Amino acid sequence: MNLLVEITVLLFTAALAAPLGRYSRVGSVLAFVAAGVLVGPWGLALIGDTEDVLHFAEVGVVFLLFIIGLELQPRRLWALRVSIFGAGSLQMVATTLVLAALLLWFGSHWQAALVMGFGLALSSTAFALRLLADNDELNARYGRLAFGVLLFQDLVVIPFLAVMPLLAPEGTDAMASGLPWWQAAGLFLLFVLALRWLLVPFLRLIAWSRVQEAFTASALLLVLGSALAMQALGLSMGLGAFVAGVLVADSEYRHQLEADIEPFKSLLLGLFFMAVGMSTNAGVLLELPLQVAAGVTLLITIKLIVLAVTGRVFKLNTAQALRFAGYLCQGGEFAFVLFTLAGSLGIIGSEQKDLLVLIVTLSMALTPLVLAVVARCVSRHAVEASELLSMLPTEEAQEILIAGFGRFGQILGRVLNARGIHYTAIDRNVEQVELVRRFGNQVYFGDVTRHQLLENAHAGSARLLALCVDDVEASLAVARLVKKHYPQLRIYARARNRFHEIRLRELGVDFVVRETLHSALMFTRGVLGGLGVEAAEVERSVTTFQQQDQRLVEQQAAIIDDRDSMIQSTRQAADELKLLLQQESTTPALPPVQD
Repeated sequence: MNLLVEITVLLFTAALAAPLGRYSRVGSVLAFVAAGVLVGPWGLALIGDTEDVLHFAEVGVVFLLFIIGLELQPRRLWALRVSIFGAGSLQMVATTLVLAALLLWFGSHWQAALVMGFGLALSSTAFALRLLADNDELNARYGRLAFGVLLFQDLVVIPFLAVMPLLAPEGTDAMASGLPWWQAAGLFLLFVLALRWLLVPFLRLIAWSRVQEAFTASALLLVLGSALAMQALGLSMGLGAFVAGVLVADSEYRHQLEADIEPFKSLLLGLFFMAVGMSTNAGVLLELPLQVAAGVTLLITIKLIVLAVTGRVFKLNTAQALRFAGYLCQGGEFAFVLFTLAGSLGIIGSEQKDLLVLIVTLSMALTPLVLAVVARCVSRHAVEASELLSMLPTEEAQEILIAGFGRFGQILGRVLNARGIHYTAIDRNVEQVELVRRFGNQVYFGDVTRHQLLENAHAGSARLLALCVDDVEASLAVARLVKKHYPQLRIYARARNRFHEIRLRELGVDFVVRETLHSALMFTRGVLGGLGVEAAEVERSVTTFQQQDQRLVEQQAAIIDDRDSMIQSTRQAADELKLLLQQESTTPALPPVQD
């Protein structure tokens, strides 16, 4: 089967697996793993080289780690120190020691026991976070603690992979890249400094072009380029992507980067889980069913106990600790990389590697079942709403989202700032974003007509959207998008002209104001006063016009697509206004105001 046919098979299978997993409530991750088994060598054998698919699909984990880094603004890392370094280190050390001791008891050498214990102690970042997101539990205290533990695991696996050659029977003091550790460390520091000083200016240059495809390509280049740079040093590709994400987490481009990367991340992660299913050696299950069953049972049981105790140590109640343990009780995707390297170094045999990979895979597959059992056990101890925290380590969701931060939106922002009301502002003009940020305002670069960007900006939890975009079509597109995906979100919109206002009202926007109407009316008051018209007459003229203009907008809403009727109604309204003012005024009537 050629490459194009295999890609078509994978895409077709993924397109079916995701909705089936959601509708059957087994979860999309388990559905992808099952789909991989179905099309792999132990199923229909539609895919030949599963190893190549697995290596390519690991890029999905790299994209996931970039997104994680993007959400970890440096100033918030300190706030997560307890869950990352406290709970993370306790869980890893305790689980590794327990598993290694058990393996030593079964006759493994200490090097193999250490490597296998460490590898099995890892949980699946991609799997656990996806399940937490699917169950909408990323906000919970145990979700936050789980994220800290997963992040610590992703960080600690990198130096462990680097020192694994020292555990090989032959022994070596070189890094996996062939570089001494001090050279690799120096190059890593140089990589971080280069990204720190060059990354944001590079993104700014691309954003100035206002070519969406160029910015998307730059986002992909950032992730893959940083991953390949770390791989060249013999380190984890995920580390490079993670560092790159952290370094742009505080920039104005983070929302747009996340929106551009999200579709690729989701697709590649789905492919990764399918590749895990395809690469599973089901023959081991047929040959050693008791060993496999015992291994999976021991792994899940030990991790559940250690994780539950860890949760209790870090002040989760019993129900929360069990939920926390249930999400992390499986093996991790980095275990596949670690066991493969251990096999190539001779630390473990090929049969051991196949057995361990199958145990990890089955532990992933059984996680939804474990969670279901945990849910039944803790159903009487539901988590109180007051115990929920803000969304992981991202910026806090604001009550007001300002779409468009030009002259109009900035006035609103200044008043909100003065009243101490926080907001998130987004604008697609990079020059405007750069200028406004220099004055201390938190505004982000991005295209608000994209659903993913609104999702990243927490539109679902906002109370009000101030739609201040000056482009008419973009404004209408945002209004349609919000009404479709966030019907509870109230929209207060700026309209460029009468036609724009009518279209916005048709979409059900809650409040609309024409940007020039009130300023033009104020200007009209000044002109009439300058002509010597009495103040009462000035106010009556302006008020009469304003009332009649509003009636005209409501009338023209029904005929907006009929240009001739629109022109006729406008002329008729002008004549009526002139007649009204002449009948009640002692001064000569003035021409109707055109806005």
